[in-house]
Amino acid sequence: MRHVLDTLITALERGRPAVLCAIVRNSGSAPRTSGARMVVLEDGAIAGSVGGGLLEAQCQQMARELFHGPTHFAELDFKLTAASAAEAGMACGGSATVLLQRVAPDALPLLRQLRDDFLGGRRPLLLTVLPAAGQGPRLMLMAREEHGDIPAELRLEIGRKGRRAPFLLQWQEREVFVEPLVHPGTVHLAGAGHVALAVARLAAFVGFEVVVMDDRADFASRERYPEAREVRVLESFSQCIDTLGQDDYLVIVTRGHLHDRDVLAQALRSEAGYIGMIGSRRKRAAVYDSLREEGLGDADLARVHCPIGLAIDADTPEEIALSIVAELVQQRARMAT
Repeated sequence: MRHVLDTLITALERGRPAVLCAIVRNSGSAPRTSGARMVVLEDGAIAGSVGGGLLEAQCQQMARELFHGPTHFAELDFKLTAASAAEAGMACGGSATVLLQRVAPDALPLLRQLRDDFLGGRRPLLLTVLPAAGQGPRLMLMAREEHGDIPAELRLEIGRKGRRAPFLLQWQEREVFVEPLVHPGTVHLAGAGHVALAVARLAAFVGFEVVVMDDRADFASRERYPEAREVRVLESFSQCIDTLGQDDYLVIVTRGHLHDRDVLAQALRSEAGYIGMIGSRRKRAAVYDSLREEGLGDADLARVHCPIGLAIDADTPEEIALSIVAELVQQRARMAT
């Protein structure tokens, strides 16, 4: 979502409109689920995806019409059986409804606030009142602290749902598509060696923000980690963990057992949503025994993913990174439901 928002906001700041596309209904094995978004620019460039193939091509065609026609929105319904999906070169069937709306520069204040709240971890809700009875769609923002022009009864109805995944609700004879924007998560890499380098690249590729820390300046450098939000050179690993929350994922891949142990001891006193440590089961047993002597219990240690990553018989640093990032994506998906 961040790439979609950045692309949309950049276009509007240049005084150019853009077409924002979103899957607002889906069933069966549709290519993407509700909440998938794509933005189409006047020159045909896109960011994001609503499923690829025929579905996406038709959305791009409709976007071109919205740029130059009198209508500023459209809803496209796609019903793909297994046979029709195969004919269109797609692997999935199912059905989906995509809402397309031309967004003008006057939407900038709302979208900038949405991005700030999203990146700040404040978990805003993007509300889209869907078209009905000749009325076009409308975007609204519902943040935790301020509700803007969101009517009280609509806020109460949304609060009763209490979901992290996108959903539809009925309100005053209109449907409202409610999209919680949960921060994609920040991966904190304790250690900046070969495995960390591969993890950083993959984690950034699948949407995580990345923070790298090591006590070796030649390893923890911006040149080695251009995709990282932050690169920190530590005096030591003994005090490297700041406040971590549920959207933080800690990957412990330092160059030695003692450093791993020090970082893990700090991590278990935080509220990190994910804690993983590289190493064998023998190493895990030795580190855990040492931490028990400091008063940490089995319930604390049960939070740790060790050996880290999904079991795919990984061997090389790149394969190990793949197993780690796959586990991070799995954890993120579970937290979102």
